[in-house]
Amino acid sequence: MVRTCSRCAAETAESGRFCPACGLEQVAPSASLVGATIDGAFAVEDVIGGGAFATVYRGRQLGLDRPVAIKVPTHEIAADPVMARRFAREARAAALVSHPGVVQIHAVGELPDGRPYLAMELVDGAPLDRILADGPLPARRALAVIRAIASALADTHAAGVVHRDLKPSNIMWRRDRNGDDRITLVDFGIAVCKPGTAEATRLTSGGLIGTPHYMSPEQAHGEVVDARADLYALGCVLFELVTGAPVFEGGSVEVLLAHLGRPAPAPSARNPDVPDAIDRLCARLLAKKPDDRPASADELVAVIDRTAGELPRRAPSRSALSATRRRPGTGPTRRDLPRAPIPRWAIALAGLAVVMTAGGVGAFVLGHGRAASAVDAPRAEPFDEPDGPVHPGPGRRDVFRDDGELVIHVLVPDPIIAGHEIRPHLVIRNKLGQPVIAQEIVVTVADAHGAAHGLTAQPHGDASGHYDFHYTFSEPGKYIVRVFPPSIDSAFEIPVDVTAG
Repeated sequence: MVRTCSRCAAETAESGRFCPACGLEQVAPSASLVGATIDGAFAVEDVIGGGAFATVYRGRQLGLDRPVAIKVPTHEIAADPVMARRFAREARAAALVSHPGVVQIHAVGELPDGRPYLAMELVDGAPLDRILADGPLPARRALAVIRAIASALADTHAAGVVHRDLKPSNIMWRRDRNGDDRITLVDFGIAVCKPGTAEATRLTSGGLIGTPHYMSPEQAHGEVVDARADLYALGCVLFELVTGAPVFEGGSVEVLLAHLGRPAPAPSARNPDVPDAIDRLCARLLAKKPDDRPASADELVAVIDRTAGELPRRAPSRSALSATRRRPGTGPTRRDLPRAPIPRWAIALAGLAVVMTAGGVGAFVLGHGRAASAVDAPRAEPFDEPDGPVHPGPGRRDVFRDDGELVIHVLVPDPIIAGHEIRPHLVIRNKLGQPVIAQEIVVTVADAHGAAHGLTAQPHGDASGHYDFHYTFSEPGKYIVRVFPPSIDSAFEIPVDVTAG
């Protein structure tokens, strides 16, 4: 049987899961819902697209005779309780918001095979990055697009919802009949709702969830985020609209670590036609500390309006702007400064390969994305060092975690003194008690100001599942040490109090 790809229209007689031309996951004819009627209310007409998470169909709501999009998770996703809750969250979160710039939810239900479905507004348009087909946008047009997104975020946040995955592919764009840009926020699958509601439960407490190129530093650290994380992501989108490129480029882990510790460049460093007012707005949105960003999307709308008033009526030429910014005798601007190199450990992390052994463990994850916060507890039983079992004693403390999948011990000095190098010992075992073996483990250290440093824990001699790293805390205070699995799905978190010497 010949199949036609719903994305690129390539025809293939192959029976594989993915299109050989563009890689899109294909819907097998036996699994397709095209031609079916769901709950007597929605007629399924065609496949719009799909992937590893879900298939989206074009349909029609029979009673109202209006087009709809019908999202149905794959059988694998529907069978996973965590991912099924994520799918349900999308409906609840988006349904809380009423704004023309946010996708409308029409109905939720269940198919005869037990999978849930989500019927929603069929958004006419394309992902926002298609707006860059002719190159970066002029500053005034980019601001108008960002203002529309900020307005939609204002109502989203007012409803107690933080999107957490704002990026061009989740912002649909089109031109209306008057030629004006129109946007719609979609995909609230990892949105988090305000505390105290049933929807507020995090799917991966302490873990990383989102897209590295648009991820705020606090989200990259696995912290609980608020609306200002969406504003950071919006700053990344603004940067891309006026430069045609993301803030940081590279592999996922390299980009994530850059958001953690490297200052964002000014947009004018990539595109000299960008006015100073846009540079200042991006710098504020891309501040590492949430307190240094606008406090809310409502405040951001007002800031955008002021910024628009500062833009020149006619954009200066590239050469004139470049000459103005490089007047003889002036100091270097941010774009003249050399870019900080990505540390060696970050480059190594980007290509990190992990080999798991024994017990059928196929990936180093903490509870499959579940909570991985550290628990300090005295342990009666020892854990094995290369030279024999060790009991935490005077001057040492065992930080312990057992989440049902992994058992983790970190032996640290007690107390930890500023200016003194420490050499913690890390032991990781699977639920069968067998060692977890990796070439190296990534660790980040964040201080109370949000500044982060990265390093790697290396295997301890030939001891399976044992790792060492060393670090010196420069000053007293509270720190957060996180141990990241290579899949960056979750993080083992250790709060650290450092005392004065």
